[in-house]
Amino acid sequence: MHLMSLKTRPVASLILLILVTFFFQPNLARGEPRVATDKDRYRSGEKIQVHFSGSPGDGGDWICIVPAGSPDTDAGEYQYMPEGVGQGVLTFDAPPPGKYEARAYYDYRRSGYVVSARCAFSVGLEPAPAPPARPVAVPEKTVPVESPPVKALPALPTRISAAVFHFTSSSMDASQYAIKVLGTLTNAPKMQASFDLLDRKDLETFLVANDLHQTDQIEDVINIGTRLGLNVVIAGSVEKRGSLIITNYKVISIDHRKVIFTDKSLSLGEASLVSDVMKMSEAMIEAILRSASR
Repeated sequence: MHLMSLKTRPVASLILLILVTFFFQPNLARGEPRVATDKDRYRSGEKIQVHFSGSPGDGGDWICIVPAGSPDTDAGEYQYMPEGVGQGVLTFDAPPPGKYEARAYYDYRRSGYVVSARCAFSVGLEPAPAPPARPVAVPEKTVPVESPPVKALPALPTRISAAVFHFTSSSMDASQYAIKVLGTLTNAPKMQASFDLLDRKDLETFLVANDLHQTDQIEDVINIGTRLGLNVVIAGSVEKRGSLIITNYKVISIDHRKVIFTDKSLSLGEASLVSDVMKMSEAMIEAILRSASR
């Protein structure tokens, strides 16, 4: 009897350990979703640090910076949170002067565009000093001046549906500039005013679901654009040779199944790149509207 008791004791201990593990699992619930910037106001060109916590860390969660008051479906400038990390810091470049929000989207694959947490801040909006008081003067009689007529874009029967694909890069050095070209084009005010731009998140979700990839190859672009019901797609590539950034642009009409615009810009540095992309966006808008009016 004594030997049997010694043999059965390890078995009983193992069973007890299994029961404890099963019924008393640790609480894996994460904390409340939070997102906060390290400052309330930033100077133009200053880096913005966005602190996040309460993330499930599944690799599909992301944080974006968008103008205040914009729809929750506006992705703006965004970055994914590292997989397996529940809290941390993401660093963004400061956008143009204005009021903005940092927004966190947790469980995006399941919940979609549901903001989990947000934080407001501003860029370059320091209050100007009050001007010195002046004596009250009797206003002189002035003659109203007529403003010159504003040249309007040609009227079209329906809005043009467009998408901007990721610009391919020839090297790792050029990849950061490819991202900058994409962000500058999609956030250009004239681009947003002229077309119904497909949201980048929606585009990526569609591509992943259908095992497709963004390229600047005409056949691939036409295939994806047709399945998405788009009218035009903007694509291209970026190279870096020394200090020179070479950007190749291509606009493909899905309706006409052909390229309707190609061009190239040479930029010295990131500041010149953004200016060149903005100029090129105006040329692309004119080409797209001209093609649509035929």
